[in-house]
Amino acid sequence: ARSPTWEYDSIHPRLKLSDDHLVVSCSWRRVFYPCGPQRFDKLWQVLSKDAFLSGSHWSTGKLTCFRLEQDWWIGAAYPSIGRKGDSETCWLSWNRAPWCLKKFGFEYWAFHKGERILILIEDDPDCIGIFLDYEAGILSFYNVSDGMAHLHTFCCKFTEPVYPALRLWEGSIRTCKLT
Repeated sequence: ARSPTWEYDSIHPRLKLSDDHLVVSCSWRRVFYPCGPQRFDKLWQVLSKDAFLSGSHWSTGKLTCFRLEQDWWIGAAYPSIGRKGDSETCWLSWNRAPWCLKKFGFEYWAFHKGERILILIEDDPDCIGIFLDYEAGILSFYNVSDGMAHLHTFCCKFTEPVYPALRLWEGSIRTCKLT
């Protein structure tokens, strides 16, 4: 079983990784990572080190959970997502490269290709699970805080490797396996 670990090559300089690469936290101090073509330079985003090209994932057919604080975007993206600047080609929402669930304030939204869908959630989750079935073209989000409540499913045909992705502007996100 494997959970996503976050990639130093793509992480924005205002985000920092824990030593085990499972926690991403905002830092108001700039972290001096080497410059490179894969690094997000304007948007506080990061991709996973590992891509998924086949099978059912986020832990070999099981869910991976994200412990959440504050506001966030979590989901998946193609490696072709823009990294430089803050145009729509770089966002985890408004282009064809990513699929994400966003929490902002008291609202939850699902985003892909510039379309957004309001997700009605009764209780704020503190843990979100994500399941990917690459061949079936399914990416599903679940509230796994207490049980497993379906939040949203994207259905599509994946045409590139899929990387777990996240964006945040305060707080932190911890990747943890469900047991």
